[in-house]
Amino acid sequence: MAYRLNDASSPLNDLIKKSQMLHPGPPVRYCLYTTRSDLEKDGKIRKWTFGQKYANMKNKTILMVGETGTGKTTLINTMVNYFLGVNFEDKVWFEITEEEKRAQTESQTSEVTVYEINSEEKRSSLTIIDTPGYGDTRGIDKDTEIARNLHELFLHGTGVKDLDAVCLVLKASQNRISGIQRYIFESVLSLFGKDIEDIIVLFITHSDGGPPTNVLQAIKTEKVPCCHDDENEPVHFLFNNRQSEERTKRYEYVYKSSWEMAAGSIGEFFEFLKSRQRKSLNMTVSVLNERTQLEACVESLKKSIKFREAKQKELTEVQDLLKLNKEMIEKDEKFTFTVKIAYKEKINIIGASWQSKKVTSCKECEENCHEYGCWLATNAKKCEVMEDNYCTVCMCHYSTHVREGRKYVERWREERVTFAQLKKKYGNTDEEKASYDKSALKHVETGHRQSLKMREQMTKLENSLKNLLDKNEVERKSLVKDTYVAIVKLSETALKPDSAFTIQYLDFLIPRVEEAGSADWLQKLKNMQREAKASTKSAVGYLSRMNKGPQKAADKASTNSAAELTSSRNEGTQTAAAEEATSYEVGHVRRMRHFFTEFFQNI
Repeated sequence: MAYRLNDASSPLNDLIKKSQMLHPGPPVRYCLYTTRSDLEKDGKIRKWTFGQKYANMKNKTILMVGETGTGKTTLINTMVNYFLGVNFEDKVWFEITEEEKRAQTESQTSEVTVYEINSEEKRSSLTIIDTPGYGDTRGIDKDTEIARNLHELFLHGTGVKDLDAVCLVLKASQNRISGIQRYIFESVLSLFGKDIEDIIVLFITHSDGGPPTNVLQAIKTEKVPCCHDDENEPVHFLFNNRQSEERTKRYEYVYKSSWEMAAGSIGEFFEFLKSRQRKSLNMTVSVLNERTQLEACVESLKKSIKFREAKQKELTEVQDLLKLNKEMIEKDEKFTFTVKIAYKEKINIIGASWQSKKVTSCKECEENCHEYGCWLATNAKKCEVMEDNYCTVCMCHYSTHVREGRKYVERWREERVTFAQLKKKYGNTDEEKASYDKSALKHVETGHRQSLKMREQMTKLENSLKNLLDKNEVERKSLVKDTYVAIVKLSETALKPDSAFTIQYLDFLIPRVEEAGSADWLQKLKNMQREAKASTKSAVGYLSRMNKGPQKAADKASTNSAAELTSSRNEGTQTAAAEEATSYEVGHVRRMRHFFTEFFQNI
C-alpha cells in the first residue's frame, strides 16, 4: 500500500505532481519529471532541466568529480532535495538522476550530464554537472572522451560558462588516494587554470560524522589542490548517504541523523560559496584550447625528432657503406649496393579509437598536425589546432590541410643504388654538372685519371654527407628546444601540469636534452619529472594498467596495412619521401621556431 502524505505543504504537493512515484517508502521515492535535451548530437553531453526558468534567476553551478561507487548519485539527489526545501519529516525523497542498468564491470553512465533545478519559490537555480565514467573498466579512451565532453560543454552556446565550485567526492573510510582516484583528479584538474584552486572542495561520503582524519591526511600527502580553511585544513563537508534508504522505526534516529548531517553540510557549503567569487571558465577554455594545440605540437615535434633521428641513421649508414665499398666503387662507378632509406607515406587509419579515426594533416609539409583525439571538427578549418586560419603546428594555411581517415607514417625501405645515384641524392648535382663533362672525359681520361676523379667525387660526397649530418643534428636540437618550450608552457598554464600524460612527454624529452648538453634545461625537466612522478605515482600505475595503447594499436594496425600497400613504387615516388628530409624538416623547424617565439614570448 502506497504511503500517502496528509499534511504535505502546497510546494511539496506541487513537487509530487511534477514527478513519478518509484517506491512507496517510507520515504516515498519520486523521480522528478525533467525536460531533456542533448547539447551534442551524439548525446554525449545532455541537459536535464526541472522547473520553470525565469530571467535574472540567481544561480549556483558546481562540478562533481569522483570515482564510481563513492555515492555521487545519492549526493546529487541530496543536494536537489535540500534545494527544493524537502525535510526529513516530509517522508519523501526526490530523485533527478536515472540509474542505467549495465554490466557490473562498467560504470553506470558514460555521458556528462548537466542537471538544472529551478525553484520558482526561491527565484534561483542550481546547476550540477555530473562527470561519471572516470576510471571504469573501459579504459583511457572513455576517460579522454569525458574530458573532451567537458570542453564541449564549456564551449557550447547554451553550455556552462561559470563555476562556483568543483567538488571532489571521496569515501570517509579510505586512508589513501587510490590510483584510479588520483588519475581521475589529474584528468579533471588538468583541464582548469590555476585560478580555479580556491573553489575546489571535498565532499566526503559514507561518514559517521566524526573527523575524517585519514582522508584529509591522504589529500595532504598526495598534494591534491583544493581550498583550505583558516586552520589550513582542506575545506570539506560530510555526508552519510542513507537519506534514500527505506526507513524502519527501530533505526529512525539513524536516518534522521543522516539527513540532518547532509542538510547541515549542504547549508555550510552554500554559505562557503558566498565567500567565494564565481570563476569564469574563459581561462579554462583557454587552457583547454592551448593544451590541445600544445599537445598536438609536442606530438608533432616528437615525430619530427624521431624522423630526424631516422635520417641521421640513414646518412650514417650511407657513410659506412661508402667506406666499406670504396675500392669497388673506384673500380666501377656502376657498382651497386643496398642502402636503407627513411621516408614518409600516407596510409589508411585502421584500428584506431573513435576519437582518432580522422587526422588533420598538411599536404604541403606531409605533417600530421592533429593526430590523436581529432574528432571535434567537421573539417580542417575548424580543427582545434587552427588559429586565425593558420595551423599552430606547421604554420601553413588551413587550405593546405585535409581532415581524413589517413595519416603520414615513418617507413624504411631498402634500395639498390649506384654511386651515381648516391651523388644525385646526397651530393651537389649542380657542381657535378659544371665540373664533369662525360663526353670530353670519354676520349682523354686515362684509367688512372678516372680513378683520381672517382676518389675526388667520393671525397665530395663524403663531405656532403658530413654537412648533411651536421645540419641534421642542428635541426634536431632546434626541435628538442621547441619541445622543451612547449612542455614548460604546459606546466605554467594548467592547474595540474604534472599529469600522467605530461610525464610521458618528459620521459621522451629528458634524454635528448641531456644529450644536447643544456644543464639548466635538464635540471628544470628533471625537477618537473621528479615532482610529477611523486605526486602521480599511483595514477601512472593505473594508467599503465588501463592504457592498452590506443595509439600503439592504431600505429600497429597502420603498419600492417602499410606493408600491404608498399609492394611496388616507381623510382620517383621512392626518392621523393626520402628527399623530403632535406627540405621539409628545414622549413618545419623554421616555422615552429617562429610560432613558439611569438606564442611563448613571456617564457
